[in-house]
Amino acid sequence: MAWRVATSIPQDANSYLLYERCNRLLSSIFMNTDTEYENYRIFLSSKEKPNFRKVINPEYKANRDKTDTPPLVYTCKEYLDKTWGAEYIVSYEADDALAWNQTSKTIICTIDKDLDMIPGMHYNFINNKAYSITELEGLQFFYKQMLIGDLADNIFGVYQIGPKKAAKLIEHLTNEQDMFDVVYDKYNNPKRFVMNAQCLWIQQERGQSWVHRQNLNLANPCKQEVDLMLDFMTSMNLDTSMEPIIINH
Repeated sequence: MAWRVATSIPQDANSYLLYERCNRLLSSIFMNTDTEYENYRIFLSSKEKPNFRKVINPEYKANRDKTDTPPLVYTCKEYLDKTWGAEYIVSYEADDALAWNQTSKTIICTIDKDLDMIPGMHYNFINNKAYSITELEGLQFFYKQMLIGDLADNIFGVYQIGPKKAAKLIEHLTNEQDMFDVVYDKYNNPKRFVMNAQCLWIQQERGQSWVHRQNLNLANPCKQEVDLMLDFMTSMNLDTSMEPIIINH
């Protein structure tokens, strides 16, 4: 949202124009999702501490040039914080907070395709599209991402596997164990598989990363890497309470 609003106007524009664009976008989201003004939550990724993905994989999002961030993005985030009560998420990402707060009575409003692994209602506020994701579709999306990778986040999947081939390998499967077996076999690298799974999996419960929630039959090399990752995640001593952290600026 901050990027969309901030890049829609000249960078030397009056800040009141920024606020007006932000208010207009939020009002549009509320109207199109039939949401009351008091029934929303906005999440922002905090820079106070590195998120856990960056800690376990220093190359995570390392391809992004921070100098390219328009100054008005920060102004917009500050406005969302001060005026709309946005909540800063520490050690995790805003995506995780959207996911672990998703219920049968909520709708995730985002243009980030990564959230399509989260079951429930979704709304894309750019193309004005509302749609539902089932638990099966969410798992299929995750394992397809494991094959494809996510170049926007500097995560590399399996060589020469793109969206079409990934769909062919995964979309006929209805059991997570079968999906895991197909993808793990394509990796042939337990350490990279587990690291990618940790980075790509969006938490549906706070503190429940991929290695915490999996209940699959794992080959011994993979099990060893999972145990090592679990130990490392424990050593990070991340907050695992169910309430997001609010930073007052």
